[in-house]
Amino acid sequence: MSKQIFICGCEKDGKIEKKSVEKLMSTLEEKNIAYTYIEDMCGTILKNPDDLESLYNAKDAIVFGCQTRAMQHLVANSGRKTEGNGTEYHHVDDDSQEELISTLESNTGEPLKIKYSDSWKPWYPVIDYDRCNGCRKCLNFCLFSVYSVEDDGTVVVSASANCKDMCPACARVCPQNAIIFPKHAESPIDGGEGDGTENEKTDILEQIQNEDVYSVLSARRKNFQVSLLKKDQFKMAEDERRACCSSSDKKEEKKAEKCDCDCNCKNDSESKCDSKDGDSNSCCC
Repeated sequence: MSKQIFICGCEKDGKIEKKSVEKLMSTLEEKNIAYTYIEDMCGTILKNPDDLESLYNAKDAIVFGCQTRAMQHLVANSGRKTEGNGTEYHHVDDDSQEELISTLESNTGEPLKIKYSDSWKPWYPVIDYDRCNGCRKCLNFCLFSVYSVEDDGTVVVSASANCKDMCPACARVCPQNAIIFPKHAESPIDGGEGDGTENEKTDILEQIQNEDVYSVLSARRKNFQVSLLKKDQFKMAEDERRACCSSSDKKEEKKAEKCDCDCNCKNDSESKCDSKDGDSNSCCC
């Protein structure tokens, strides 16, 4: 079958093994299968979205990269119309990769590359709307105005650049595991499947009436363990949020730091010391 192939290398401080990407590209080239290499899809979607027009418009495509759920919702939340384009997403280390490649038709064409040259590290949350229940815990927990609410009540990521590097705190407090940070090391925060569900039935009498009593009690024991885990997750989230705030405060303190002798040497490393009393001995330079 003929398909457009895209590979995300996640080069900007990413989590995909370079050897895995190189092996995949080598395999495709040996079989004379053309592909488009995206240096960093997270960054390109925000900074240079037009560069991915071929992906948005692809009628039949396969994208290899990080977690499939992360890539799927990253593209879905891009604001570009992608419905009905039949795009498949696969992890670059997917066990079924060889079998999948064997079904592809050879085609001519040099490999294409979509570069990401921006200095900004694309660390920001992606919302899985298939799981999101609109509870707004992410919105209320985040201190950096990353989220906002649309007129229809939908929570959206409206200020990605405000997100603090390596802070996944909002994802930890999400009860549905609907917040994804594609570059995070842990699953399901990185887009791994997880369970993505809560126990919606809270009335034990209602459950017992409709289900086997032993199954109900077993499920409640498991749910109790999950609740304890969520408490640990919430503590981790608070610690991560506090660390980000402390880091921001320290930067502001450093900016506001002044010299005892009222010169400008700490504000401008290239300026000459200019003491008010004209005494060069009183200058800290």
